[in-house]
Amino acid sequence: MTDRQQPGFLEAIEQAGLLVEIWEYFPENMFLIRVEGPDFLVEAANPKMTELFGQDCSGKRLHDFLPWSVAEEVVAHYRECLRQDAPLRYEEHATFHDARGQEREGHWLTLLVPVHDPNGAITHLFGVSQNVTELRLARASLERYNRDLEAVVDERTRALNAVNQQLQEANRQLEALASSDTLTGVGNRRHFQAGAEREMERARRHGGALSLLMFDLDGFKSINDQDGHAAGDAVLRKVAASVQTTLRANDLFARYGGDEFVLLLPDTPLAAARQMGERLRTQVQEDAGVALSLGVAGFEAADTQLEMLVQRADAEVLAAKRARKAK
Repeated sequence: MTDRQQPGFLEAIEQAGLLVEIWEYFPENMFLIRVEGPDFLVEAANPKMTELFGQDCSGKRLHDFLPWSVAEEVVAHYRECLRQDAPLRYEEHATFHDARGQEREGHWLTLLVPVHDPNGAITHLFGVSQNVTELRLARASLERYNRDLEAVVDERTRALNAVNQQLQEANRQLEALASSDTLTGVGNRRHFQAGAEREMERARRHGGALSLLMFDLDGFKSINDQDGHAAGDAVLRKVAASVQTTLRANDLFARYGGDEFVLLLPDTPLAAARQMGERLRTQVQEDAGVALSLGVAGFEAADTQLEMLVQRADAEVLAAKRARKAK
C-alpha cells in the first residue's frame, strides 16, 4: 500500500514544480503522516529526514524506528493536532538510533498541519521539524555561564561588601582616633574646637544660651613629680570618667591639653553653668580624690571666635588658683 501511495504523493508534488525542489533540498525535516484510525504511518519523508534516521521511514509506524517512550510522546502531539483540527506548533526532545545504531538525541521545533479530504475529514498530517539542538545546547551553555558568572559576581560582591564594611569600620576607628584623646578617651582639642564652632554658630542664629566651662587639676604637677607620670595618667582618666557620668547628650567634653579640660554646655545660661561646675568639683573630689580650679564663660554676641570664650574662662581658672594659693 505504501509503495503505491508513495509514488502518488511524489507525483503530486512533482506537478507543482517548485515544491519538488523544496522537498528535495529543504534543510530541515519534512514529512507526511497518514492517519489510520488510532495509528499513524509515515507516508513520505524528505531526504533530510531520511539522512537523519539513516533509513527510509516510509510505510513505518513511529514505534518502528523510535524508542517506545519517544514515539508515544510524538503520537500524543499528533492526536492533539487531530483533536484541535488546526495547525499545532511545539518543541520536542527526542532520542533515536542512527544508521550505525548509535543513540542520538536532539531538539526540534515542529509545525503540524492537518490535511483534509473533500469531505473535510483529516487524512494526513504534514509536518516540518527544525533542528534546534545546537541552539538549545548554546542556550544551555549560556545559561550555565550566566549562573557561574552570577555566582562569581555574588561571591565578589560579598567579598567587596565585607571589605567595605572593614574599611568603614577602619574609617570609624580612624575618625575616633583623630577626634579622641588617646589617654582619657574623651574628645581632643581639635574635635572640641570643631564642635564648639558649630554650637556658636547655632547660638548666633537662634539666640540660645551657650556656656563654656574650663578646669584643671590642683596639684597635678606634684602628683607627677612624687608618684610618677603613670600615677598622673591614672588621675586624668579618673577625672574624665567622673565628668562623663554627668554629661547630657549634647554636651561637648574634651581634654584641652595637659591637665586642662573644657566642657561646652549648649542651652545653658552662665549661672546654670557655674552651678554645674560646683557639682563637678564635688563629684571629682569624691571619685578621683583631686580638687579642681574652675572658670566659666558665657557666649556673647561679640564672640566671633571660640578663643574669646576660652580666654575668659581661663582667666577665671587662673584667678581661682591665685585665690587658693593666697589662703
